[in-house]
Amino acid sequence: MIEDNIFVLLGAPGAGKGTQAEKLAREFHLNLLGTGDLLREKAREETQVGSQVGQIIERGELVPDQLVADVVRERMGSSGGAGGFLLDGFPRNLAQADLLEQMAGNTPIGVINFRVDEEVLVKRLSGRRFCMECGKICNVYFSPPGKEDVCDACGAKLIHRPDDRPEVVRKRLQVYREETEPLVAFYSNKEGFFGVNGNLDPQAVFEEISGKLLRLKEHTGNPPLSVDR
Repeated sequence: MIEDNIFVLLGAPGAGKGTQAEKLAREFHLNLLGTGDLLREKAREETQVGSQVGQIIERGELVPDQLVADVVRERMGSSGGAGGFLLDGFPRNLAQADLLEQMAGNTPIGVINFRVDEEVLVKRLSGRRFCMECGKICNVYFSPPGKEDVCDACGAKLIHRPDDRPEVVRKRLQVYREETEPLVAFYSNKEGFFGVNGNLDPQAVFEEISGKLLRLKEHTGNPPLSVDR
């Protein structure tokens, strides 16, 4: 069912996975599957599964592992698999990793682990400010607005979301370490695992990942990745 390539992005909240996922999917012609987007999309469907997912999300609970895997499997099957897949947000824990291996069969799974210092993660997340009008996002540490709490694009007020407060961010990172970080140990002994320095600027991270992906494909003997130049 799954052809060519499967790549998994691992990393804490704020590690830059979303930014890199979009660029890598375009560059290497991969089908990007972001679990959060898939589940929200499924919740909007007028189906039994869609209703179930929607109710779980509304309650603020985590969608059960098997249900998440079913949603991912369904999208993989409907996409045709041409060019392979890039997974962001799945697997989230060891149980989901086992489910992914069952889905993949003999298809190798490449894993990209974003290594980022905790203080950098806290600044990236706690420094975010959102415009209430146009949706623009800035960061008071890395891309501060010209005028404090005012959007450069439209002049509206910038807000600091409650879940981006430093104390909340640290709790989110603790949850990541407890639930998702064991995946690093699980995959680190397998062929196809490599880490990248997520502390670097986005372009440097992208170039590091791109080079390692190409070398990985050569080493495993799989069909070469299709790349735009």
